[in-house]
Amino acid sequence: MMFPELQGIKIKRQKLGLKQKELSQLAKISQSLIAKIESGNLIPSYEIARRIFQTLESLEHKNEKKCSQIMVPVITIDKKENVGKAIEIMKKNSISQLPVLNGKEAVGSISESTVYNKILNGTQKNILMKEKIESVMEESFPVIKSDYPISAAMPLLKSSEAILLTEKHNIVGIITKSSLL
Repeated sequence: MMFPELQGIKIKRQKLGLKQKELSQLAKISQSLIAKIESGNLIPSYEIARRIFQTLESLEHKNEKKCSQIMVPVITIDKKENVGKAIEIMKKNSISQLPVLNGKEAVGSISESTVYNKILNGTQKNILMKEKIESVMEESFPVIKSDYPISAAMPLLKSSEAILLTEKHNIVGIITKSSLL
């Protein structure tokens, strides 16, 4: 991991709207030390620099929107249900994928694409509709806590269609790419 440049302290502090005194109190170092570092008159110890950057980073994340602010209620289906039921739920709710649960645990996912690809690969539609979801489901969506910053969720959406959000080990919401738009 690369350590940020010392010149970044002043830039980050100003971006957060902090005065040197406020940063010094939060980082538990003197204001004069921050002034000397920002002016380039002092190169701090690793420990001091680390403390300043950790303080600034925690403040950046504190002000950032949380996943819970953009999540939508999640609609799920049990792995023992049949594919026809999943399609019915997706159509009724105008959604393209469903998290698959075993009790309260996310164990997979089913999407329009999953069903479409099965039909393209020769599975007869009337047979597919009666199959159990657990026999055709794909891997589960990633699961993170709902109070995580949105920036933590964004990279997960590069490789997944959705992210499930939890509070106290219960799935409470979902974020999709369209949630971010």
